[in-house]
Amino acid sequence: MDVADLAKRCAENINFYTTNKMPAEDAGILLTTPKGWKPPPKFPRGRLNVVKPDGTRVWHFNAMRILAWLVANGFVKPIYEDRKDFAIEEQTDGPG
Repeated sequence: MDVADLAKRCAENINFYTTNKMPAEDAGILLTTPKGWKPPPKFPRGRLNVVKPDGTRVWHFNAMRILAWLVANGFVKPIYEDRKDFAIEEQTDGPG
Protein backbone atom coordinates (compact mmCIF):
# COMPACT_ATOMS: atom_id res chain seq x y z
CA MET A 1 0.00 0.00 0.00
CA ASP A 2 1.36 3.39 -0.92
CA VAL A 3 0.76 6.78 0.70
CA ALA A 4 -2.04 7.77 -1.70
CA ASP A 5 -3.95 4.55 -0.96
CA LEU A 6 -3.52 5.06 2.77
CA ALA A 7 -4.81 8.64 2.56
CA LYS A 8 -7.74 7.57 0.39
CA ARG A 9 -8.65 4.82 2.86
CA CYS A 10 -8.56 7.26 5.77
CA ALA A 11 -10.73 9.81 3.93
CA GLU A 12 -13.23 7.12 2.91
CA ASN A 13 -13.58 5.86 6.49
CA ILE A 14 -14.00 9.37 7.88
CA ASN A 15 -16.64 10.12 5.23
CA PHE A 16 -18.43 6.85 5.98
CA TYR A 17 -18.66 7.72 9.66
CA THR A 18 -19.87 11.25 8.89
CA THR A 19 -22.48 10.04 6.38
CA ASN A 20 -23.86 7.55 8.89
CA LYS A 21 -24.05 10.16 11.66
CA MET A 22 -21.29 8.64 13.76
CA PRO A 23 -18.47 10.71 15.28
CA ALA A 24 -15.75 11.14 12.65
CA GLU A 25 -13.15 11.06 15.45
CA ASP A 26 -13.96 7.36 15.95
CA ALA A 27 -13.13 6.38 12.34
CA GLY A 28 -10.24 3.96 12.17
CA ILE A 29 -8.24 1.83 9.79
CA LEU A 30 -6.42 -1.48 10.12
CA LEU A 31 -2.83 -1.72 8.93
CA THR A 32 -0.63 -4.80 8.73
CA THR A 33 3.05 -4.23 9.45
CA PRO A 34 6.02 -6.58 9.16
CA LYS A 35 7.81 -7.98 12.18
CA GLY A 36 10.20 -5.40 13.63
CA TRP A 37 8.49 -2.41 11.95
CA LYS A 38 9.43 0.91 13.50
CA PRO A 39 7.07 3.83 12.89
CA PRO A 40 8.45 7.05 11.41
CA PRO A 41 8.99 10.03 13.74
CA LYS A 42 5.77 11.45 15.22
CA PHE A 43 3.66 8.72 13.59
CA PRO A 44 0.35 8.34 15.48
CA ARG A 45 0.12 5.57 18.00
CA GLY A 46 -2.08 2.63 17.23
CA ARG A 47 -3.55 -0.29 19.10
CA LEU A 48 -2.06 -3.71 18.43
CA ASN A 49 -4.87 -6.13 17.58
CA VAL A 50 -3.18 -9.33 16.41
CA VAL A 51 0.28 -10.82 16.10
CA LYS A 52 0.08 -13.40 13.32
CA PRO A 53 2.11 -16.64 13.30
CA ASP A 54 4.41 -15.26 10.57
CA GLY A 55 5.32 -12.30 12.81
CA THR A 56 3.28 -9.62 11.04
CA ARG A 57 1.16 -7.38 13.21
CA VAL A 58 -2.31 -5.96 12.63
CA TRP A 59 -2.78 -2.49 14.10
CA HIS A 60 -5.81 -0.24 14.52
CA PHE A 61 -5.11 3.45 13.92
CA ASN A 62 -7.31 6.53 14.18
CA ALA A 63 -7.99 7.60 10.58
CA MET A 64 -8.01 11.34 11.35
CA ARG A 65 -4.62 11.18 13.05
CA ILE A 66 -3.06 9.20 10.20
CA LEU A 67 -4.51 11.62 7.64
CA ALA A 68 -3.31 14.62 9.64
CA TRP A 69 0.18 13.11 9.86
CA LEU A 70 0.26 12.52 6.09
CA VAL A 71 -0.82 16.11 5.38
CA ALA A 72 1.61 17.60 7.95
CA ASN A 73 4.53 15.75 6.37
CA GLY A 74 3.61 16.82 2.85
CA PHE A 75 2.75 13.37 1.52
CA VAL A 76 -0.77 14.36 0.45
CA LYS A 77 -2.71 17.59 0.05
CA PRO A 78 -6.31 17.94 1.17
CA ILE A 79 -8.77 19.58 -1.19
CA TYR A 80 -10.19 22.72 0.36
CA GLU A 81 -13.46 23.52 -1.34
CA ASP A 82 -17.01 24.03 -0.28
CA ARG A 83 -17.30 20.34 0.62
CA LYS A 84 -18.96 18.40 3.37
CA ASP A 85 -16.60 15.45 3.10
CA PHE A 86 -12.86 14.81 3.15
CA ALA A 87 -11.01 14.67 -0.15
CA ILE A 88 -7.36 14.18 -1.02
CA GLU A 89 -5.62 15.64 -4.05
CA GLU A 90 -4.12 13.00 -6.34
CA GLN A 91 -0.31 13.24 -6.49
CA THR A 92 2.00 11.31 -8.77
CA ASP A 93 5.40 12.89 -8.09
CA GLY A 94 5.89 11.86 -4.47
CA PRO A 95 6.14 13.95 -1.28
CA GLY A 96 6.17 17.70 -1.32
